[in-house]
Amino acid sequence: MVRRQAALMLLTMDHPDAFDVALDNMRNAQNPAVRASVIEAVGFRADERAFPAVLAAIGDEDPDVQEAAASALARFTGPDQVEAMTDLVGRRDVTSHQKELLFTALGRGLAVQAVPVLLNALEQTDGAARVAAWEALRRISRRQLPPEAEQWRQWWRIATHRSRESVLEEHLRALAHDLQARTEELNELRDEQAELMKLVGSTESETPRALLEALASRHDSVRHYASSRLAALGKENLNGLKLETRDRQVLRQALAEQSVQVRRNVIRFAVQLGADYRDELVALALADEDPAVLTTAIDGVRGGADQAVLDRLGELLGSSPHPKVREAAANALGKVGSAASVPVLVKALDDTEENVRWFAVEGLRKLGATQAVPVISEMLRRDPSARVREIAASALGELGQPAGVPALRAALDDANERVQQKAVAALQALATDNYERMTVIADTLREHGLLEPAQRVLERIIEQHREAEGMDARVAATYRKLAAVQKEAQDFAGAAMTYEELDAASGGSPEVRRELVDCWLKAGEPQRVVGAVEKWLGAAAPAENAGRVDFALSVAELLITSGHVQQGGTVLDLVQTAAGEAVPQDVVARIQELRGRIGG
Repeated sequence: MVRRQAALMLLTMDHPDAFDVALDNMRNAQNPAVRASVIEAVGFRADERAFPAVLAAIGDEDPDVQEAAASALARFTGPDQVEAMTDLVGRRDVTSHQKELLFTALGRGLAVQAVPVLLNALEQTDGAARVAAWEALRRISRRQLPPEAEQWRQWWRIATHRSRESVLEEHLRALAHDLQARTEELNELRDEQAELMKLVGSTESETPRALLEALASRHDSVRHYASSRLAALGKENLNGLKLETRDRQVLRQALAEQSVQVRRNVIRFAVQLGADYRDELVALALADEDPAVLTTAIDGVRGGADQAVLDRLGELLGSSPHPKVREAAANALGKVGSAASVPVLVKALDDTEENVRWFAVEGLRKLGATQAVPVISEMLRRDPSARVREIAASALGELGQPAGVPALRAALDDANERVQQKAVAALQALATDNYERMTVIADTLREHGLLEPAQRVLERIIEQHREAEGMDARVAATYRKLAAVQKEAQDFAGAAMTYEELDAASGGSPEVRRELVDCWLKAGEPQRVVGAVEKWLGAAAPAENAGRVDFALSVAELLITSGHVQQGGTVLDLVQTAAGEAVPQDVVARIQELRGRIGG
């Protein structure tokens, strides 16, 4: 800027050498910034004496100097000067970039005389030079024709008789029209600013009623502000709000607003409303294409929605390109859908997005879609996502179909621990009513070392079937399995209780009682053995006495061998009392032998 002002001062001097000094600097200054500044000053004054030097500067090696020359040449509009520029365009040693600069200068100078050359350039040049020629023609003609030479030639055939002065008059009229348009635009902006400031500056403007009125404004900024404030209103500010017919029409129009942000804000406001017209607004928003509008509207769908709304949710789930929209649609169908929604949810199980598949499985679970058990079972086996396999396992448990058991059994070996846990819970949920299925599940859990859930299933089998007719043998077998599981878990006290129940149910099986005694001893409760033997001996019928005595002697031996000498001696005393005076010699000999071990 300082160099340009200095050059201008130099050119305005009356000194006879001033112009020559400026011209010399324009041609020969080592600093290209100096050359460019002098050219800008010459262009500002449009001094005809400098024209040849400015035209020559188009070939300067510095691009800034070239640009300054092009800008300056636009002020040289005399016929000879225009002809000199068009002649230079036709020279073979002129580069494409230099042509581009010359075309730009001719356009800025409204050089009607150069139109034929510019027309030829549309046909004979390409790249940036051709674009510059096209822009020059548009500037000269004020026509918005495409860069096709023939259309421009047709225009030129009509306009060729016009003088440059005529073209300039047309430009002046156009500028006057533009000025009028800008004035009207300015007035509109002032009105918009006043309305917006009134809305922003008033405490009453934050009420739903005032914001709804502002939403009907013809000004974009006012509608944007009103919609954003409506979206920010909490439900506590909407209690008791009743929309008039005009309000509802304003909201419907806003949902068709070109501005996507306004539509997003309006649907966020609409889903907080409680009246029936809320559902109408949600249904309108479901026709939108913006994913944010759609997800908000989908989340706002309530139970009892029209079939048309459910159909739209299914359509979005099946075809929306936005994963978040498909997720929301699957979730909504699970909450408010019907049996008719099951097929589209099943189809969504093949979606490429993990979350969509997750919500599809969850939706089928919520709808109780038992017919989907086979495909959900296949997902549990094959889906690459552990999260999806988790929800698939849970769904199979809640849907309660035996067909899900094989996949759940296989899932006990899943690589993901949480999937395994969900499969265990699901198998336990399916372990009910049917003895065979419950037994298979209990055995599977036990085989995988899952002793606690296996125990719960076995306890449930006993609870559900011990009173059933013809189930005594099966229930007894289940008792034995339960006790075996408890012993594997080192719960000998629990196993003893199980054997006690089995002993009561089976009528005193020596095998059961032997296991019971073993469990008491391992649980550290030898005194309970003594009490049980006394009870068993006392309850024996005469015909059973010999067998009970023999069993009691084996228990006494077990007590003595395991170090419970005192309890063993007590059992021997009980045996002698139970045997009476006519004790068989073999029993006497055995008692003496055991007492000898105690004494030893």
